[in-house]
Amino acid sequence: MSTMPDSLWTSDLHANLTTGSRMTGLAGASNGPGADMMFDQNGELVWINGHAGEALITIAVPTYRDDASRMIRALSRCEGAEATELVVYDDGSGNPPMRERMRDALRDYPGPGKLVAARENRGRSHARNRLIAHGGTRWLLLLDADMLPDRKSFLKVYLAAAQACERPALFAGGFSLEQVRPRRNQKLHAAQSRRSECLDAETRARHPGRHVFTSNLLVHRDILQSVPFDDAYVGWGWEDVDWGLRVAEQFPVCHIDNTASHLGLDRDRDLMRKYRRSGPNFARLVRRHPEAARRMSLYKSARLLKWLGPLNWPLAWIAGAGARLAILPVALRLAGLKIYRAAHYARSV
Repeated sequence: MSTMPDSLWTSDLHANLTTGSRMTGLAGASNGPGADMMFDQNGELVWINGHAGEALITIAVPTYRDDASRMIRALSRCEGAEATELVVYDDGSGNPPMRERMRDALRDYPGPGKLVAARENRGRSHARNRLIAHGGTRWLLLLDADMLPDRKSFLKVYLAAAQACERPALFAGGFSLEQVRPRRNQKLHAAQSRRSECLDAETRARHPGRHVFTSNLLVHRDILQSVPFDDAYVGWGWEDVDWGLRVAEQFPVCHIDNTASHLGLDRDRDLMRKYRRSGPNFARLVRRHPEAARRMSLYKSARLLKWLGPLNWPLAWIAGAGARLAILPVALRLAGLKIYRAAHYARSV
């Protein structure tokens, strides 16, 4: 299902890809191990697969210690892959074997492909900015390395959107757990994702800016230049929501059903650690978008629990213990997780 305004579409959905940029391989590059890697002017190792072609979309994949080779091979099998450029940015993982696996996968990619490896980890925002700089097209498909397209038409859908759109816009495809088999210690995250994140386009479109996840979205370059990501968000949490709300104030945000599966579910303890530490980021979101925040049930719960004062500590501990207890019904574990998160956020809002 698509929730795109009709005004975004041209009458010809099959326009030629002449608006894309021509991406060529590195002249004289060798396929021998290490022979075709070179430092660019930014001190990054760059490898290009040598495939020439007209690209309408740049698929931009940041990774830090996540092997993107499985996703690369899945994208290679998608319809329309030859009309896309794929750029993977390894943000200082320091893992040469993983880099070789990703490079091997990129060799077989039907369209132009590029692997960029940074010397050191500089963070997610820096990786995004470098991907934008390395991309050669007006449209960028932002994908996380732990995502997997759910349909072979995945790229074809985004290509059609880019071809038909008359002005800068954002297309959010959503994500699923369709191809995921959660382990026992990941079932809490799986249940939370199904409840709050794996939503269809119609549901997401009710709050278009709030349901923007940069793990799977197509965005015009003009938007990325006009609405940069906020580097003041430290660590995990809420940066995407802040960015999505700011984009929605200036540009069309269109939700479509073009999902990818999220393979990188967190273990229970890792998910709860992220929630525990992301209170300051949530507080920043509240300051920047007070009206949107007031409509969130999480904000309302945090404000209510703030009145408990010192009692927040034992409440958070009890709720967290319940959320971790695998023998409890999932509904009770999710209730405990919500209270645990709100109790920690209450200290920041």
